[in-house]
Amino acid sequence: MIPDTLRQQIDQWLDGDLPEGERARLKESLEQTPEALEFLSDRALLHTMLARSAAFDSLTPSAALDYSEVNHSSNKPLVQPCRLLAQPWIWASSATLACLLLISMLLLPNVMASPAELVQKTLAEYRTAIDRCYAVKVETEGRTLRKRLPGRAVPADSKLWVRGNSFVQFFDSSGDQLVWGRDAQGAVWFTLSGKSAAIFAANEIPDVLQDVCDLRILDVTTMLESLLRDYDLKYTDREDSNHTILASPRPDLSNSKYGNVEIEIDTRSGLIRRVSLERLRAKRVLAVISFSLEETQNREDSFYEVRTHLQPNADALERGIGFGRRSDLLREFLQKLRFPNATP
Repeated sequence: MIPDTLRQQIDQWLDGDLPEGERARLKESLEQTPEALEFLSDRALLHTMLARSAAFDSLTPSAALDYSEVNHSSNKPLVQPCRLLAQPWIWASSATLACLLLISMLLLPNVMASPAELVQKTLAEYRTAIDRCYAVKVETEGRTLRKRLPGRAVPADSKLWVRGNSFVQFFDSSGDQLVWGRDAQGAVWFTLSGKSAAIFAANEIPDVLQDVCDLRILDVTTMLESLLRDYDLKYTDREDSNHTILASPRPDLSNSKYGNVEIEIDTRSGLIRRVSLERLRAKRVLAVISFSLEETQNREDSFYEVRTHLQPNADALERGIGFGRRSDLLREFLQKLRFPNATP
């Protein structure tokens, strides 16, 4: 059974009166409801035939051609254009073709969109709150980086959950599970196996901890805005619904956190499937970070808060609590983060 509201949306779209903001919802409903797609086909055919009927009825005698000079000696029957238009099979064929064109305009992905247009569309999708989980890999010893960063250990792979500006990241290091994140108020926190935690409010985050955030976390909105503003974009692959874009910084760009960026976007869902980017400092490549989408899921707001990841009665060290202990915990956290496989 097709809801009346969906029927009204279909008729509004066919009449050109459906608001822009409701078109995405209509498309999603059509993809999930086969009966609605059949209803759309029938209504589109009816709309097209009615429009053509009105156009045919509006023809005046002056619009017809003059056949007075036609050679009537020919044995072939004369087919006049108006009678030709009146043939039902021609009306049905042309109406069906118009119907298919209408449906394809709504349902088919915009495969001709430029890279910038696709990034702009994706940015609009990511401005809504959605929880996404990425598998993260940090490479600092690849062929292009080994000489630049000698002796640096490759950090362990990790799982990163992000929602807007908030994040939580999990990974193992020397037998401990490191968990750190940023809550909705902008405070950055971390804990080692949930035994104790340190919390830094948004206005007191140490530079070294902010650098780690910039290096390891995927801030989708900021990244996409930067790509649109400061990068040259081109497609490198357009397989099915997954389009891959290579973004190269423009020559006049300075003080950017990113070098080259490769981003794979699912044009149907608007989700970013994969990102590989160079993290820069003073125009030098620090690391290549890869983010691969694993799942989307609705998480409670508390998931991004430190208390959710602590053991009962664990200490949460904030400003003014446990003088010196918070700094000691920060040093231990950074040590385990940089050298995850070091023996205790």
